[in-house]
Amino acid sequence: MTTTSRFWNRVQDEFRTASGKARKEAERAVLTGVIQMDLVSIRRDRSRAHAHLGERVLALWTEEKLESLAVDAEALRLKTLIQSIEGLIAAKEEELRSIRSRDSGAARAQ
Repeated sequence: MTTTSRFWNRVQDEFRTASGKARKEAERAVLTGVIQMDLVSIRRDRSRAHAHLGERVLALWTEEKLESLAVDAEALRLKTLIQSIEGLIAAKEEELRSIRSRDSGAARAQ
């Protein structure tokens, strides 16, 4: 009787361990996927901002006011927007590296 109950306890422990590992792996995969999708979206925003800045530069060039680019309010706004987007991209990429390195460190420990 005792051997049977020990056997089932071991089976339950193994099941809990396996399901816990699977849950953690699934959570990591979902988090990684979310961050990657965020990066796609943020990079698309950066591309749009670059395009708008290019349009503004072309408009100033066409108007022969290219020398005013450094003080043009719209160009400065777009430059600031692009810089903030670059910061968001760097932060998301760092977050992704952190998750991947944490997981590879945990895998080496096992």
